[in-house]
Amino acid sequence: MSKKKVKVFAPATISNLGSGFDVIGIALEKFGDIVVAERSKEYGITFSVKTTEKNIPTGSDNNVAAYVAQLMLDEFKPNYGVKMVLHKQMPIGSGLGSSAASSVASVVAVNALLPKPLQKKDLLRFAVEGERMASRSPHADNAAPSLFGGAVLIRSYFPLDVVQLPVKNKLWWVVARPHIVIRTEDARNILPHLIDLKAAIIQWGNFGGLLAGLLEGNAKLVGKSVEDVIIEPVRKRLIPGFDEVKFAAINAGALGCSISGAGPALFAVTDSEKIGKKIAKAMEETFKKQAKLKCDTFVSKINMKGAIEI
Repeated sequence: MSKKKVKVFAPATISNLGSGFDVIGIALEKFGDIVVAERSKEYGITFSVKTTEKNIPTGSDNNVAAYVAQLMLDEFKPNYGVKMVLHKQMPIGSGLGSSAASSVASVVAVNALLPKPLQKKDLLRFAVEGERMASRSPHADNAAPSLFGGAVLIRSYFPLDVVQLPVKNKLWWVVARPHIVIRTEDARNILPHLIDLKAAIIQWGNFGGLLAGLLEGNAKLVGKSVEDVIIEPVRKRLIPGFDEVKFAAINAGALGCSISGAGPALFAVTDSEKIGKKIAKAMEETFKKQAKLKCDTFVSKINMKGAIEI
């Protein structure tokens, strides 16, 4: 049943999980973006942003939330427009799926207003277009988990085919986000176009172990398997103090640690919330000591619901 006004939350995400570049991501609890949308007599998107974050695009022509909403209106041609307010709680360039959260919240909200709302699985293609706008790459490893929740595997991009993994939600994920910005497009531009076969074999083994560990809820196996021998060695140069922070996380009890998405956020994995808080403190202190950077941290289980009306 369609609605006249709706409020939607879409969560932050960790993509790649180390060894799964562009093909896996998980949704996180608590942190994310909110969209409030309602039907309007004026056709098209009437768009505004409420945020305390810096450098957030606020126009209907340059914000992903407005862009994907307009795509939906163009396709389904309802006899009304949409007034939309994006409550932007996530900073851009964080490595936590900021653009994906905005896009997902937008498409879920617009969908709820349609006379015949689509199923969630049919919304992903619109959200991914927001990623294309933001980074020139229609990657789905943030948008899919933000939309569906849980852990999502991108089996194929052409055609787009995703698999929601039946994970055992036993692990704790530590996120440390230093106060710097890394544009996803810039982080992609430095990546190698060709990789060594030996490195690929190591990466494939780790990714298989990652999937098995997530399905089993095996924190030690996941920790070993987030090791990334292809992307991390290149991208870590963009993150001041990376090696020291990763060492501090492991020393504090993390079972594994790598870059979240394109960075600068790092994630670590453990089997205990108490140890997770210890890891978070160690990572925050090391960013401050080694790189003179302020850092936000939080500890989360996987958000199994994804985008929801609130």
